[in-house]
Amino acid sequence: MNNYDILINNLLEEVKKIHHKYENSLTVGPDYYEPGFMEYPEQYYGSYDEATDTITIKFEAMGTRYEGRTEQIESIKLHDKINIVRDGENSFNRNNFSLFTESNKNLGTLPADLCSAIAPLYDNGHLLFKSASVSFVEPISMRSRHAKKAVLFVETVIELKR
Repeated sequence: MNNYDILINNLLEEVKKIHHKYENSLTVGPDYYEPGFMEYPEQYYGSYDEATDTITIKFEAMGTRYEGRTEQIESIKLHDKINIVRDGENSFNRNNFSLFTESNKNLGTLPADLCSAIAPLYDNGHLLFKSASVSFVEPISMRSRHAKKAVLFVETVIELKR
C-alpha cells in the first residue's frame, strides 16, 4: 500500500466514525447523551461515493466559543455558504482548517481528527473542497440559559484527486 492509499484510508476511517454517530442516533433515545456532549448526533453524517471519488460529511464546528465566534453565529442561517480555509499556522493544530462566512467572519474550525486526516491530502493536491454550507445552527440565544456555546454543523462535499 502506497502513502496515498494510507492517507485515503485514514480519511475514510474518520468519515466512518462521523457516520457512526448518525447511526447511533437512530437506535438510542435522546437521554443517551449527556447534555453538552454530542447533543445532536442526528446531525452528523458521512459517506464516500467510490464511483465519483467524493466524500460528503456533516460535522460540528469546533471552537465556536472563542474570539467572538458565538456572536458571529447569531446571524448565520441554514444553507449559508461556508469557506473552508487551510490554517497551517494555527498554534494549536498545524493541520487546522478554519470556517469562514462569505463576508470573512471566522466561525470556528473543523474537528481536529478530521483536520489531521484531510491536511496531508489537501497539502499534496489530492483533495478539494467542492462545497460547504450550514446544515444546522442553534445560536446561543436560542439555547438554554445553561448553554456555553452556539451549535453549528457544516456539510461539505470533498473531491478526491488521484
